[in-house]
Amino acid sequence: MARDNRPHCSICRRKVLLGTGAAVTTGLAGCLGDDDPADDDTADDSADDAANGDDAGGDDEFEDFDLDDPVFPQTMQTLIDEGFVTGRMEDIDAFEEQDEPHYGSDIREVEGEDEIIEPSTLQFALTPTEDPALYADMVDPILENIEEETGYPCENNMVDSYAAQVEAMRADQLHIAGFSTGAVPFAVNLAGAVPFSIQVSEDDAGYRLWAITHMDHEDINSVEDFAGRNGAHGDPASNSGNLMPRALFDEEFGVEPEEDYSVEHVGDHENVILSVYHQDYEVAPVCSTCVARVAERGDVDANDIKVVWSSDPIPTTAFSYKYNLPEDVQEGIERAFLEYDYYDTEFAEEFEGRGEFIEIDYATHWHDILVTHEDNDIDLDDPADID
Repeated sequence: MARDNRPHCSICRRKVLLGTGAAVTTGLAGCLGDDDPADDDTADDSADDAANGDDAGGDDEFEDFDLDDPVFPQTMQTLIDEGFVTGRMEDIDAFEEQDEPHYGSDIREVEGEDEIIEPSTLQFALTPTEDPALYADMVDPILENIEEETGYPCENNMVDSYAAQVEAMRADQLHIAGFSTGAVPFAVNLAGAVPFSIQVSEDDAGYRLWAITHMDHEDINSVEDFAGRNGAHGDPASNSGNLMPRALFDEEFGVEPEEDYSVEHVGDHENVILSVYHQDYEVAPVCSTCVARVAERGDVDANDIKVVWSSDPIPTTAFSYKYNLPEDVQEGIERAFLEYDYYDTEFAEEFEGRGEFIEIDYATHWHDILVTHEDNDIDLDDPADID
């Protein structure tokens, strides 16, 4: 049974954790705000038009959306409204069980007492974002439960890249982390991470890889139409932002990134969707839940983004701990995630209402991601391949 999650006071747990490597970012042209309406009637009319799909993008030209038989293209707003941003719990349950990881090493095990570390303070870091400070206070309920269950103080850190996060755990400077999907295999192989949980809601789990463009590009309506375009990709180690598109687009559509369309790495998913929204780039692959949060904050108008293809659901951020922490500390960390209800917290509100955590198996749930890494000739033992 989930434990009651009481309101927590805000205490000082944050510090910047610097490591090697940094996500590449670019300056984005354009203004994030909207012009003021000429009068209240105009504003009301615009709101009514947007609600009916008669906005600047105009999705009335697309087929009606069926959650069980989706047809593309669709506006991003339609997919948000129809609940197609995430997968469903049955999708996670349906993964075919694997006895061992398809590629790379298995979860590391302690071979001797001299390997065990006992830090005075447990260090935690959420997967890097464009603005890590945005999530600084949101994780406080989790940190307090970790402290309660382990007896160790726990500090939140802000990291600036996937490489920095993996390197920090590798150097025993980070003990608990939410690693992004594509970075998880690096964390396991290089840093001794033990992925044990993902964040879900009662109905929703995982995310999707979307292929997007701006609604103004009327002649881009499929991944095949990416050919000859200038594209934005996310961090090189990002699963949906770079690695999976490189494996899937060529195999399924005959469109190879960098060969058939140009690729510029612009950082995280927020940078990617902003670059398409402001038309600095024509096409891009993105993580559905990541960009939906950008739209919900009002930084982009989801009616102006066209989704031309979507993948099946993919497991999201894997919460992990260092393999050589004392066993009772590992068990306490697991309890802090798996036995508490976080639905009434800002953390759940920010992440699509996902207020609970469920157990995952690395070999099983990361099987497709490991296939993708192998297809991309990624060396999971080489830190340079994270960048």
